[in-house]
Amino acid sequence: MSEDKKMLISLDRIEEEIAVLVTKEGHMWLMPAAYLPEDSREGDVFDVILRKNPEETEKLAGSIHDLQQKLLERTRQRDESSGH
Repeated sequence: MSEDKKMLISLDRIEEEIAVLVTKEGHMWLMPAAYLPEDSREGDVFDVILRKNPEETEKLAGSIHDLQQKLLERTRQRDESSGH
C-alpha cells in the first residue's frame, strides 16, 4: 500500500463562511468553513493528509459510465426520431 502524503496548510481568513487556506508554497485553497475544527482561528496550521480512496474512485467511475450510457441512449433515441 502506498504511503499517505502529508502537507501543512494555514488558515489565512474566513470570508462569508468560506475558509481561505494557504500552503507554505503560497497556493490558496478555498473550502466551506464548516469543515474546520470548531475552535479554528486565523493563523492556525493544519495537517492535510492525502490518501487515495479506491472505493470512492470506483463509485465515481461507475456513475460517470452510467451517465455516459444514458446520454448515448438519449442521443440514439433523438437521432431515430429525427430520421437520422
